[in-house]
Amino acid sequence: MNINRRQGLALGTAALLGTAARGAFAQDYPNKPVRVIVPFPAGTGLDVDSRFFTARLSVLLGQPIVIENRPGAAGTIGTDYAAKQAADGYTLYMGSTSALSYIPQLYTRLNYKLGDFTAVSQLALLQGALIANPQLPVKNAAELVALSKARPGTIRAATQGVGSFSHMVGEWFVMATGASVEFIPYNTSSPFASVLAGDTQLIFDALPASMTNIQGGKLKALAVTGAQRQPLLPEVPTYREQGIANFEPFTWFGLMAPTGTPAAIVQRVSAACAQVAKMPESIERYKALGGAPVGNTPDEYAAFIRSEQAKWIPVVQRTGIRLD
Repeated sequence: MNINRRQGLALGTAALLGTAARGAFAQDYPNKPVRVIVPFPAGTGLDVDSRFFTARLSVLLGQPIVIENRPGAAGTIGTDYAAKQAADGYTLYMGSTSALSYIPQLYTRLNYKLGDFTAVSQLALLQGALIANPQLPVKNAAELVALSKARPGTIRAATQGVGSFSHMVGEWFVMATGASVEFIPYNTSSPFASVLAGDTQLIFDALPASMTNIQGGKLKALAVTGAQRQPLLPEVPTYREQGIANFEPFTWFGLMAPTGTPAAIVQRVSAACAQVAKMPESIERYKALGGAPVGNTPDEYAAFIRSEQAKWIPVVQRTGIRLD
């Protein structure tokens, strides 16, 4: 198709006007409440964290931010819903370790893909831990591995269901160490009650869920992730210290937007996230939970997600677990 000079000028003018309109739209953003889809029930860890951050983002952005819980199917229901919302910045999605690292490889049929989202900002990173009932006669993860091999079939770990984060971390641990562990699936709330009662002996999870019980002596930590020991639990060695290599399961979460959301809007929300991450109350809150706020850029968050996928995809492949 041939385009003459007049047509070319018209097309160029239209493109410039479109760019200007998008810029004006972004400058006006937000001019109404913003929704954040959380794919887990109210009161769960991700929901509580989401409310903490969005309360502060709301002040910075000048509009209410409403949490909309859409739980079910290990978070895939809410994720699918968020992926299909308008890419206008008024619906965001709180993504987390499982949904953005391994769920797309774990489920055989999903109505969304990771390409349906664009990264906005990672909000926090939390250390993982191997948590045990105090009566289990081991002091650390290395001793647990030795005990499980000496008494195969006697060590049971509670999980939040097949394919949940606590289950997949446990499977990763077994592959990394050769430990003999039986996984017992529960729902989202009762695994810790099982470990506390001694019905199971272990759970693999992030520190926030168990920190109070560890500090109170009702549970004990056998190992933590990361290069350094957790300052709140200085007596607990890292996995690395115990010779357990290639095993770094952290928990994390951050905001995503439907793909196609204007870059200027993504950048504005990301900049606000960075401000929240620097607030003293954010730093103190996550320090007490065994982690830290992040508040990085869209590019940095996207690169981080890719690095997490690279760690988790081989785990899914080696376990052979596939869910419908």
